[in-house]
Amino acid sequence: MRLSTAFGVIALAALSGSASAVVHTLSDRNSIVTIDDASQAGMSNWFIDGTDHMFQQWFWFRVGAAPEASIDTLALTGSFITDTNPFDDPAPDTLSLRYSAPGFDIQPTWVLRGSTPGSARSDIAESISITNFGNGPLSISFLQYCDFDLNGTSGGDRALIPGPLFNTALQDEAGIVLSESVVAPMPSHYEAANFPSILGRLNDGAPDVLADFAGPVFGDCTWAFQWDFVIPAGQSVVISKDKTITPAPGALVLLGLAGLSVARRRR
Repeated sequence: MRLSTAFGVIALAALSGSASAVVHTLSDRNSIVTIDDASQAGMSNWFIDGTDHMFQQWFWFRVGAAPEASIDTLALTGSFITDTNPFDDPAPDTLSLRYSAPGFDIQPTWVLRGSTPGSARSDIAESISITNFGNGPLSISFLQYCDFDLNGTSGGDRALIPGPLFNTALQDEAGIVLSESVVAPMPSHYEAANFPSILGRLNDGAPDVLADFAGPVFGDCTWAFQWDFVIPAGQSVVISKDKTITPAPGALVLLGLAGLSVARRRR
């Protein structure tokens, strides 16, 4: 269990609020998110009503048959943070980053939507744009890795990626349920596993493909999605996803039903 608090996160962001800052803070109603743009820590906090449910979410890419690398190994060439609802909640709630390599760039965007204080509900909409500026087709794989510590603890969770589409990851612990749905395009591969299996392979210096294992897995759960693209010269692809955290019982029932469809410690 991590002992950080929402107050500590805000204080850290305030202290690092200079031109060289790499930790961005988003805030909306009952929710606070922090995103480190310069390391694999990535999105490492998602506080909802004072409870932190996130340990790590970040992105990796692979060009051709090269090994995967996290996007923070690319040059960060753009950063923009804004407030999309200034009259209702005057705080930054949206972050866009641009990472650039010779011939292409990757631009992730996060939009935080909190809820009524005390509701234990929150939502993050995400989009990732990959643009090929080269003269020929770009063969690229893009991977998202997630490690949620629901209720602020690293164990006691259950996670699965139910079929038949395998485009939604579900995770629950003690009455709190996380759901991430890929709106488009559908993932090429997916995997649910216990820590540190997926993360170790993403960083092993060899090209890897997710195992298409839907789970369920129990304990210190992680999961990932992979998209394989061939992007024509001068064109882009956009991945759209949405994450929600909600309390039981409604969402918990949904997770139980998903578990039936699949069936037919680090810290």
